Amino acid sequence: MSINYSLRFKKLNIAHKVLVEKEGEIVFSQKYFILKGKGAHDQGETFYFTDIKELRTESDTFIFTTFHREQVILSAFGTSMENFFRDFYRLKNLFFAEHLFMKVGMLLQEFDCGIEYVNQFSKTVTKGRAKMQIYEGSIVFFPEIGDAFTVYLNFLKNHEFHEDEYVLEMEIDNGCKVLVSKLGSQFEDCQQAVESCMGKMYERVLNQLNQVLPGFSLQALLKLAYQIRSGRCVPVQSLKKIDATLPERVFDLALKDNPLLQEKIQFLRSLDKDEQFDVGFCFENVDGGRDVKVKAWFLCALPSKNTFVLGISTNEKDLQTYFFRIVMEQGTPKERMAGKILEINQCMVLFDYDLSPLFKDKNELKKSKYRVAVLKLAFLRLLRRSFLGKSQAAVLEAFKGDAERFFAQALALRKPVLRHRRRGGRVGRREGW
Repeated sequence: MSINYSLRFKKLNIAHKVLVEKEGEIVFSQKYFILKGKGAHDQGETFYFTDIKELRTESDTFIFTTFHREQVILSAFGTSMENFFRDFYRLKNLFFAEHLFMKVGMLLQEFDCGIEYVNQFSKTVTKGRAKMQIYEGSIVFFPEIGDAFTVYLNFLKNHEFHEDEYVLEMEIDNGCKVLVSKLGSQFEDCQQAVESCMGKMYERVLNQLNQVLPGFSLQALLKLAYQIRSGRCVPVQSLKKIDATLPERVFDLALKDNPLLQEKIQFLRSLDKDEQFDVGFCFENVDGGRDVKVKAWFLCALPSKNTFVLGISTNEKDLQTYFFRIVMEQGTPKERMAGKILEINQCMVLFDYDLSPLFKDKNELKKSKYRVAVLKLAFLRLLRRSFLGKSQAAVLEAFKGDAERFFAQALALRKPVLRHRRRGGRVGRREGW
């Protein structure tokens, strides 16, 4: 059943010249909406939710701009403006929740709540009433009027239930906080659901670690499970703090079947006294859960080269390594290391260690499940801009040649280069793809 509202709409171009102005209606579907004028012969114009670049409200008007550099103004809603807002955001949020990898695992429970979001700069944004959906690997929030967002359990730094105030406070690895309130009589149910979800995640990872790293104490494995969770990379220095023998055991687990990759890593780590080396793991239960299959990956940060190098190892045939530069407007590469590591962690974990959205061209991605993610996820767009290339060298000397070539590119591009195209005598920045 379609949802529609009567309204007046106006479409303008980049020069604010009115292209279309009509009275008619807006008709919603799951992926798009149609603006139609009055009359049976008016087929209308379709706008996909992915077309929208920015949107805002002014008094009794609703304004959005598209990646095609058009502006559309909706007005004359009558008494149905508030209902329009709710339906617009509900349908838009449902679409993006499905296509931006927000829902991880099965839906466990849903609660009505109030939301406040505190960004990295300590600015609080009140999101108002929302629905909170708890999945096995994420918590998704759907504000009544506002964009949906998610908290991934893999990137949840801390969480605390304040029973005196009936508030759930969550701190994310990127420095943001989410305050969940107005849970009412469901506060204890929400607390139980979140704690159960976190507990099961750690229990699963702990059992897998116990199988692949036998001999360590439960306390050491718990600390390691907290850091890697479901596949994040961990700094070698952090491993040493847990147990002095842990780095050697982890290296053996990750790289014992790939001696060439060990040589490549040794070469990379010798290039920079400020290098940081991280190791990550992905586990998969096989044979009915009796055995654990390990996929290991490493991330080597070389601030003096303005470069990150990533490699994945499941067997001795894995030869590919990926090179990224550190994109920055100001500061130094060393200051940007933590942010870049978080970006790569997000990409590896959310996309199940599939790096194809980083280097495939736009035509290939338009046919893939990553089409919407490349448009809307800022960290993924930044990683695509950061990607220098990959080396498939089967001998160390060839790898060294590839590495030096990528290092030279990274140092030449310390600041991002914007791609431009000429339109009507003016130079404008490319949007979207």
